[in-house]
Amino acid sequence: MSQISKAVVPAAGLGTRMEPISSYLPKPMLPLGRKPVLQHIVDELQQAGIQEIGLVIRSDHQAICEYFGNHSAISLIEDNTASGPGGAILKAEEFIGGDDFVVIFSDAPMRGSNRSEYLQRLMTLKQNRKVGAVLSIYQIPKSEISSRGVVSFEEQEFSKEAPVGLTDIIEKPSDEEISRWASACRYVLDGDIFETLKSITSDQKGELQLTPAIRDLIATGETVVGLPLPNQLQRYDTGNFEGYFEAFGDFVS
Repeated sequence: MSQISKAVVPAAGLGTRMEPISSYLPKPMLPLGRKPVLQHIVDELQQAGIQEIGLVIRSDHQAICEYFGNHSAISLIEDNTASGPGGAILKAEEFIGGDDFVVIFSDAPMRGSNRSEYLQRLMTLKQNRKVGAVLSIYQIPKSEISSRGVVSFEEQEFSKEAPVGLTDIIEKPSDEEISRWASACRYVLDGDIFETLKSITSDQKGELQLTPAIRDLIATGETVVGLPLPNQLQRYDTGNFEGYFEAFGDFVS
């Protein structure tokens, strides 16, 4: 069994929640400590052993092109469709070539000394268990349920240290009682996900989300596993000002 060596980072969004800053600096290039947000994602992937990273970006994201353009491990993949994370992942189908691969969203940096070990564990689970997908999951406050990809599982099977089989995943649910657990935006997937993404419909904004594709996997009988974040790790959301300011303060401390 070959080691997982490729990752895709969707970074082609318009960044509307971060306007007006994002109108002249791509959201993934906002500073976080001494590095751009996107560099923290790349560092996490490389420290976990990923050798090839496909950054899916807009053609007018010159700051990303200039910063990463000469990076030997990075391929820049153009996507000007504003079709959401699922659409961006589809643009990387040829780059992936049918292999198992990692996806990390470009506005979800992680902080903690063992983040690479955790990502390695996600990849090991995907390969050893031969499941359809493995997701990082974390507990969220009730106020965030309507803005996350929320997961469900049999709670009697749950242990904070062990993987758990997911029974459902819903993008931004309106039912606040559904679950207090959500995707932490790290996924290990296989090449079949591309066909699943092609079969789902876009949301009301015309964006293709990854969550419905994973939901389809569960509905068709594929095993999808969630691995809880350990207490030493924290996932941030730098896609809005409140989350970005929280992350900025923590990364400079």
